[in-house]
Amino acid sequence: MNRTSQFIFGGAFFFILICTVWLYWGGLYGTYLLDDSPNLEDLSSVQNINDISKFVTEGLSSQLGRPISLLSFALQAHNWPSNPWAFKYVNLMIHLLNGCLIFWLIFSLTRLMKWPERRSLLLALLTASLWLWHPLQISTVLYVIQRMTQLSALFTLAGLLIYLQGRQRLAQGQLKSGFFWVSIGVGLGGILATLSKENGILLVLYIVVLEITVLHTLPKPRYWRVWSWVFLYFPLFLLAFHFAAHVDSLLRAYEIRDFTMGERLLTQARVLSDYLTKILFPRPQAFSLFQDDFPISHHLLKPATTLIAVSFIVIMFMAAIGLRRKYPLFSLGVLWFLAGHILESSFIGLVIAFEHRNYLPSLGILFAVIYSILWLFDQILTSSLRKAAIFFSALWFSIAPVITYSETNLWGKPFIQAVLWAEQKPLSRYAQSHAAAFFSSRGDFSQVEKYHRHLVNVFPQDASPYLLWLTGVCMDDKVMLPDIEKVVHHLETSKIDIAVGTALNVIAGRVAADQCDRLSSKTMHRLFKTVLKNPTSSFYQDDIFFIYGKFYARQKNYDMAVQMAEKSAAIDDTAQLKMQRLSWLIKANRFEDALSYIKQMREELNPISRRLYAEQLNFFESLASEFKKRFDEIKQNRILIEED
Repeated sequence: MNRTSQFIFGGAFFFILICTVWLYWGGLYGTYLLDDSPNLEDLSSVQNINDISKFVTEGLSSQLGRPISLLSFALQAHNWPSNPWAFKYVNLMIHLLNGCLIFWLIFSLTRLMKWPERRSLLLALLTASLWLWHPLQISTVLYVIQRMTQLSALFTLAGLLIYLQGRQRLAQGQLKSGFFWVSIGVGLGGILATLSKENGILLVLYIVVLEITVLHTLPKPRYWRVWSWVFLYFPLFLLAFHFAAHVDSLLRAYEIRDFTMGERLLTQARVLSDYLTKILFPRPQAFSLFQDDFPISHHLLKPATTLIAVSFIVIMFMAAIGLRRKYPLFSLGVLWFLAGHILESSFIGLVIAFEHRNYLPSLGILFAVIYSILWLFDQILTSSLRKAAIFFSALWFSIAPVITYSETNLWGKPFIQAVLWAEQKPLSRYAQSHAAAFFSSRGDFSQVEKYHRHLVNVFPQDASPYLLWLTGVCMDDKVMLPDIEKVVHHLETSKIDIAVGTALNVIAGRVAADQCDRLSSKTMHRLFKTVLKNPTSSFYQDDIFFIYGKFYARQKNYDMAVQMAEKSAAIDDTAQLKMQRLSWLIKANRFEDALSYIKQMREELNPISRRLYAEQLNFFESLASEFKKRFDEIKQNRILIEED
């Protein structure tokens, strides 16, 4: 291929990247959303290397903590919380980098398949462009916390590229270097991807999909079977064993959902079909961050589309398996898409749907479709049909960036976006609460009350709407106070969700600070106790006990604050909770207990946490010892005075 053609394709892709920045630029002026603040609020305390280490190692996003993603956020701590634009800008740059890796991946893959270089570059250019521009990617790029998804995709793509490099060497008989690079691609790429977000483990499944479809014709060297079992199938076996060993926790996750595992599995067939529709036929106003209003499938015929969707997904999967030799690119597209959803769209008790779950899985569908379009062009012989095909293909291709530009502009106007989403999704708890939060930030509490009244009416089984209503009562005297007896009775039997803790924290803070005249301290205690007695609160009791402890501490009742911290620790004891409990022990003048607890903490903390908190523990130990000494001196002086 001559240099002129290389320059043309390189220049064209650089232009695509510039256009991507232009498409997303308006959306960078948005704000934080949904899980951004709960996951990133501790950035406000990050001041030095030690604080960065705490933030990274104590991440609460998951069991693994996602340290690589948290490190990327910690490096931007100076932008929190005043500058969401900076976080979104970094997300956009990662998106561009991922687009470059996709271009490189498709080019490398098609070259391994012995395609002509010009055709390989054209397919890579078109696929990467549409992937970069597709409106389904917006909620991943502009939703700050989904940098975790982006970084997991980044290391997955990098791992796949390294793997393909090694696979090519193996096909050429270079066994040592070939096995080295495929091992590095799977091992290092998989580890980094998984430490960014857990679905990074799917790197090995993507490789299996490649091997049984487009790479099946490549020669398999000696020891290949042994290597593949160790590096590909064994990690999948460990993943399956992990889920089997944690069945109880998987089932417990459904305690906070409005659906069972069976209902979720049935619904996911319709969810996957909806994702496919959005990928292939994007339409205006079809995209949103909030998908919690997706109707649940209760059985195969309720709704009737469930049976159709389940049949469609099963047939699509079976066809992809059966035709993987004859039509490998079709099989690649289908199996890549399904492999990418095998965790988040299966039995794990997550929220039913999120568009960001398609960030990398959508690549398989787009790749297969664009290849099919190019193949059809080769089959069309008449000039008129070719022109018609080019026109309709260009029209289909142009729809995505047009919608993306419209949607990103909306993301850059968060207030208008919040109101619009609430109007479009009256049955979405997230959309309604999100709009209420925006009106609250503007001091328009009459609108806040309207949204919360709507939630009370639409979701009578939920506990949070009444408590969120009470937050408005504490903010503005014009908001009508609901009947407290009715609220308490409702909290006894309604379903506790994550918003309950958020609302209690706000209300308790204002009541303790005497900033909520219409709610007394006695009422606040009653609300806490009622929520904690509710059987459905078990999933959130550690947080609620801690919030209750903070309420006691604000009232200077540190002994009760310690008791609440102990109850919280009995459920989930973290290093941060230990430090708060220690602080309350000292404020309660329980110096001996504090010194004893410091000794216990040094024994219980893992080596990393023990080192990170060494300075604070030494400070508290010195403080408790000094106060104990003074307290003993005062006590002794009182005894002497009484004896005199």
